[in-house]
Amino acid sequence: MSSGKKGLLIGIIAGGLVVAGGLVAFIILLGKKQDTFRVIKVMKAEGHCYVTRGDVADLEAYEGMALQSGDSIHVDGNSSMVLMLDEDKLAYVEQNTDFNLVAEGSGKDSRTKIELTKGALTCEIQKDLGNGSTYEVNTPNSTMAVYGTSFRIEVTDVDTIKKVLESSAVQPSMLFMAKTLEGSGVQGMNTITRLTVTDGNVRVQLHDENGNKVGDAMDFKVDTDVLIGGNDKDSCIIKQVTGIDPSTFPAITIEFFIDIATGSGKMVITLDDLKDQDAKNKGPHNVTFMYGSTVFATQTVDYEAKATEPQLMPTEAGHWDVDFGLPVTTDTLVYWIAE
Repeated sequence: MSSGKKGLLIGIIAGGLVVAGGLVAFIILLGKKQDTFRVIKVMKAEGHCYVTRGDVADLEAYEGMALQSGDSIHVDGNSSMVLMLDEDKLAYVEQNTDFNLVAEGSGKDSRTKIELTKGALTCEIQKDLGNGSTYEVNTPNSTMAVYGTSFRIEVTDVDTIKKVLESSAVQPSMLFMAKTLEGSGVQGMNTITRLTVTDGNVRVQLHDENGNKVGDAMDFKVDTDVLIGGNDKDSCIIKQVTGIDPSTFPAITIEFFIDIATGSGKMVITLDDLKDQDAKNKGPHNVTFMYGSTVFATQTVDYEAKATEPQLMPTEAGHWDVDFGLPVTTDTLVYWIAE
């Protein structure tokens, strides 16, 4: 064979090896990417929802926005958000809610933690988690660990519950918590967590506000409403109720429950009962203006009408944490942000 043909043959073989090696490397990298990539994005953002990422604060959330592990999310009054994680986990976030998102691992080996400091959200895990995967919601007085279920978590402080109860504009969920707390005789709690299990089971580990565990973990089954109280030294079950009353939730919660019932079906409340409650929620709504834990003013607003800004302000500088240009579709708490 001539030297020219030998060189050509060697070049072809070498080129083939390079292409083959590159193809193998591409397949390996693609496989690795598919194994490690996690999808976390905003499916819906109504009103004003903000993301804080590192040193960058108040990024306005929008439909399709990709979120990252470590992001902090704030949802204004009269606003809401729906998040999707890994294509099969949804978080329905209600007004006046603050939480931090920790999402590690891969889509097959996912580790998700929602650190809920204030407000309410409903989680829907459509498929059972794989081996090594975890999904937790951490509140100031307890941690909820789940595998394949749906449940709602609400966190608020006791002072706000009591003040709202004393006012003429009562929020359904806070009224339920206030009456339950009052009837229990439990004293000295700072924060209240309401856990509503709408499908499956939720494992709860109590802890004080410093993160110290209290007792052993407990399992709560579907169709259970649980109130948990906590302070800096203790945490306890205030009351466990069997049976979920749709009338004890705000309108936005019922809308979220209907979405779950008509989607994955992970909802113990029947669709007919949810639709009946949804129809009842189309009446006038209470708008309660809060200055800290004190009720500053109240308004009664027709469904899809707009609230008006109070003429007086709690402090010389500040603003109400709500967009007065948005229609009111649920009982609403509006907080004063001092500047």
